[in-house]
Amino acid sequence: MSVTLRNRFALAALLGTAVFFGPDIETARAQEASESRAKLNTSIPVSASNRTKLQLSVYPGNLAMVAEQRTADIPEGQSILQIDGLAPTVMDDSFLIGTPNNSDLVWTSLRNSMNGTDAITALLRNQIGKEVIIRRDDDLIEGKLLSLSGMALVQTDAGIEQVPIHQIIISKLPDGFSPDPSIEAEIATTSALDHLSMAYLLGGIGWNTSYVGHYDSEANNLTLSAIARVTNQSGAAFDDAQLRLVAGDPNRVSQAPMPVAKAARNEMMMSAMADSAGAAPDRESFENLHVYGPFDGLSMQDGDTVILPLIDKQSLPVTRRAIFNGSSNAYNMGQNGEPDFVRPDLEIKITNKGGADNQSPWPDGVVRIFANSTSGDTRFVGEDNLSLTPVEREATLRLGKASDVSGTRHVTSFTRKARPNMPDAVTADLEWKISNTSSRAETITIYENMPSDWVVNAENHKHVLVQPGLIRWDIDVPANQEVTVSWSVSSIN
Repeated sequence: MSVTLRNRFALAALLGTAVFFGPDIETARAQEASESRAKLNTSIPVSASNRTKLQLSVYPGNLAMVAEQRTADIPEGQSILQIDGLAPTVMDDSFLIGTPNNSDLVWTSLRNSMNGTDAITALLRNQIGKEVIIRRDDDLIEGKLLSLSGMALVQTDAGIEQVPIHQIIISKLPDGFSPDPSIEAEIATTSALDHLSMAYLLGGIGWNTSYVGHYDSEANNLTLSAIARVTNQSGAAFDDAQLRLVAGDPNRVSQAPMPVAKAARNEMMMSAMADSAGAAPDRESFENLHVYGPFDGLSMQDGDTVILPLIDKQSLPVTRRAIFNGSSNAYNMGQNGEPDFVRPDLEIKITNKGGADNQSPWPDGVVRIFANSTSGDTRFVGEDNLSLTPVEREATLRLGKASDVSGTRHVTSFTRKARPNMPDAVTADLEWKISNTSSRAETITIYENMPSDWVVNAENHKHVLVQPGLIRWDIDVPANQEVTVSWSVSSIN
């Protein structure tokens, strides 16, 4: 006998169903239900067409949780339920079944009939030992299906043949067969039920955040908003669902299964740039996660992409910098006498102030930044990845390579002397010439790698020790001017 599994989970929070705190069903009753299975000739359909409530919570990494209620006439005692209308990517070992608080339920087994795209194989398994028809060119040949393993083994008048599955014709579908995946549940309940609550995980549904930023370089300000892009590749459709989006990093042992990719059908419910975009949804914290929603009345076909508002516009002050990185190897820096020409990375830094409630993190996503040109047109500037950013934490966004700020790095002198049983003694003089040809002042940052046992002996701008082996200069370069940064280094060991 399979071990009885008792469901006492709080679907109250999900579907308004009472928490299950009824009296225990004795093990003997559950065993009796299992042993009486052979006496139950018909199963009770629990059809997706009788669904009365549907909630869909979508997690990162192509994972979703479905919680739903379906009406069904379930008598007291033992029954077999036929639950259909499930996605091919359902995780059957996550399946939960619940009842109202005036009843109690034990289920002794679940049988997953994963028909779906492999429906013909499931049908043929039921035909083993029975007569089937084989299509061969324009002829139809009768035979008996002996076994099924990749190919079908069929006995015909000519003998035993190996036949491709697609050549076998089944004249009649068995009773109760559904082309969709379904679960058969053996249950026992203390009272008659008119509905059933279920929750389960499935793969193939994912979401990501897309940010839109409008950058005003004169005011040093970024207006940031976000949308959610939900993609359904689960193999199932969802109608009139209440959607919630979960942001964070839940620990998972393995990734959810993904169906074969196919062309997505886009249902653009919200334009990212539209001024008339709907208000952002509510947000709540849940353990280590953040939940956005609910979005009511969501309908998605398999292959749909749905776009929804996520975060309202936020006006954020910006710190802008052009970043130069010295790249020479310390012990070989004097071998090339030509200056290195460098275009810096242009970056902006923003701080998450928490939005309207002062508590909202920024979920992972891609930030696409736009700005107005001198003619007033909106132009694309650049994009970067944004990792989950808690409140009061900074985020750095790279816009691309600067075109009006450039620099040359030159080793002006270099000496190297060998020392017995010690590293070579090195002294060097270096300089950066930074040119700003734009009409605005720019703040530039120079990073230089330097062995941790070296020292800066002289410099015309004060450096900052970022960490052992890395120093930095932060310098303001006026519009249409050039600044020189020079320093001398030497090894001390």
